[in-house]
Amino acid sequence: MKIEFETDINGYQEARKFKLLIDSILKHEKLDQSLNSLASSLQEQLKEFLSNPEFADFTDGGSDHTYSASHDESLTSGISHLLGGLFGPSKHEVELSKQRQALIARAEHAEHSAFEALAETGEIGRERDQLKEKLKQLEAKLANTEENA
Repeated sequence: MKIEFETDINGYQEARKFKLLIDSILKHEKLDQSLNSLASSLQEQLKEFLSNPEFADFTDGGSDHTYSASHDESLTSGISHLLGGLFGPSKHEVELSKQRQALIARAEHAEHSAFEALAETGEIGRERDQLKEKLKQLEAKLANTEENA
């Protein structure tokens, strides 16, 4: 992967921030070999870009080491989002997604079962009403035959 930045103060700042991000990833994240290799490659490209003599005057009054542990936490959460965008979901996110999908499937099944039960209850209610009506008709018919007899 080849990255490019503008050769102005904005490009310098973007590259510097991206280098901090990559350095933090390599320092704090456990990466598989291919991701580690990619991050190391990006780190070298960034070092090369930032060492350009054109940027000798581009400093913001701080050094890369001024980012301490207080910044590491926000960086780490940012790193997770960046990695998710660049490299796809982590194993934990994939597992959570599978669990979420299983829960959704169970909920849909429960909803479907509830609607089937409701439909069945309505059907049973109609059959009961028909039987009640038929019973009334038979009772009326029986009453008529008893009166005539």
